[in-house]
Amino acid sequence: MANIEQLQEIATQFSPDQKVAVGKWFGKPCLATDKRVFVVLWGSDLAFKLTGKPHAEALQIPGAHLFDPRGKGAAMKEWVQIPKSQASRWGQFAKRAYDYVTASKE
Repeated sequence: MANIEQLQEIATQFSPDQKVAVGKWFGKPCLATDKRVFVVLWGSDLAFKLTGKPHAEALQIPGAHLFDPRGKGAAMKEWVQIPKSQASRWGQFAKRAYDYVTASKE
């Protein structure tokens, strides 16, 4: 199962000036920068906020799918859930998710 330690390990790939912190989002551990969540721990998987080419690439990963936190067929269109079996790719997509949320700052 993915856990908070794995999320913290991913957070260490960011420099201090990127201001990435482990926090909570709807009661679940997450990574955020300037209050913008870009990764959330969901069961044994991680979900990433992505768009464009990174979003499409994430959906091509075996076992990946649109993130549907309620499990009622109402997936969050910008979020892709990547399974624990593909954990070697989590760091790559965390960086892409970070780039997305920081590029979209208003």
